[in-house]
Amino acid sequence: MLPRVNSAAIRRLNMVRVFHALRENPRCAQRDLSRLTGLDKATTSAIVAQMVEEGLVERTEAPRARRIGRPETALGIAPSAGLLVGARLEPGTIRIVSTTLAGTVVEQSQIPGSTDLATALRQLHEGIDAVVAASRPGGGAEPPLLRGIGIGIPALMDREGRLVLAPNLGWRDTPIRPLLEEALGAPVHVDNDTKAAAMAERLFGACRGVEDFVYLTGHSGVGGGLFLGGRLYRGAQGFAGEIGHLTVVPGGRPCGCGKRGCLETYVSETSILAQAGERGRALPDLWAAAAAARDGDPVVRTLLEAAGAHLGFALSHMVNLTNPGLVVLGGNLSIVAEFILPTLNATLDEHALEPLRRDLRLLVSPLGPDAVPMGGIALAMDGFLSVPGPIL
Repeated sequence: MLPRVNSAAIRRLNMVRVFHALRENPRCAQRDLSRLTGLDKATTSAIVAQMVEEGLVERTEAPRARRIGRPETALGIAPSAGLLVGARLEPGTIRIVSTTLAGTVVEQSQIPGSTDLATALRQLHEGIDAVVAASRPGGGAEPPLLRGIGIGIPALMDREGRLVLAPNLGWRDTPIRPLLEEALGAPVHVDNDTKAAAMAERLFGACRGVEDFVYLTGHSGVGGGLFLGGRLYRGAQGFAGEIGHLTVVPGGRPCGCGKRGCLETYVSETSILAQAGERGRALPDLWAAAAAARDGDPVVRTLLEAAGAHLGFALSHMVNLTNPGLVVLGGNLSIVAEFILPTLNATLDEHALEPLRRDLRLLVSPLGPDAVPMGGIALAMDGFLSVPGPIL
């Protein structure tokens, strides 16, 4: 007996295809949607009608090019359809972004973070409330419809969304998603910060249409997100991509994970600033480190060049193992990219296999330090659009 087809799930999948086609092609004519989605005209028309009725899509008159006949309408995700909120939860800071359903940024905020779980949840709640209040359309009295919240956390997160270990936050074995939903009173989607950022690059950044890429970021730690064959690769338990805990200096600097010589003890923002302080350079953040390097500070330049070499060594192993076509430097690594890329490239040349290195492209993320909060937006969008139940 053939399995029964879940027609509701298939309609939902088709709606997701139309949604993303409109998100990526704003003011698209309906006649072009069939080509963009691969759906027939009748299916496309029915989905558009449903999305218009639900307030997700709006029709506007397209500019006319001296054509005779009925005016053509343009379609787009309605700005009034609701709000998504994304956040990056770090020990020292919480970065929050709100966007339309199409991913257009509305408001941004940065507030102090905390390693105390209860304090961090309270501050996150207050910060999100403030951002949502500031996102009222036209400054009106009515709050926007909050469709979902996505949060990226520097932690090992299993496939069920449980926080297994967050060395830099000091949290372990925590049912983080239920705690967040209870604290925030809204649907919450949570994931490792780097995996979230890699999803943002795929939806909004440099990796649209790229099937195989590695995304690297460095805030309190260093993480890697792997897209292989067009899918985010998670591994058996969901922990894949922990490049920050590859050993680059055996017996080296102590790491929050309990090991020594991990990559993040040399390349993360926290470690770069700590090493600068040990050498008499008190720097508040990587923007200050980049400014000092541009001014020719030899200590800071040497630190950043060493960070690039360590990163290139660790990345060479990922290149040899996964053969990506693209590597993207994001998060706070993008702030100092100009100073770490020369030694990173030289080390890749030395340690990566030549056929794999030859066509490998390295880019700096256009999302910059907001890649993780935008990854939260990607999580919230994916949750909002998720298919309820199996297709078959």
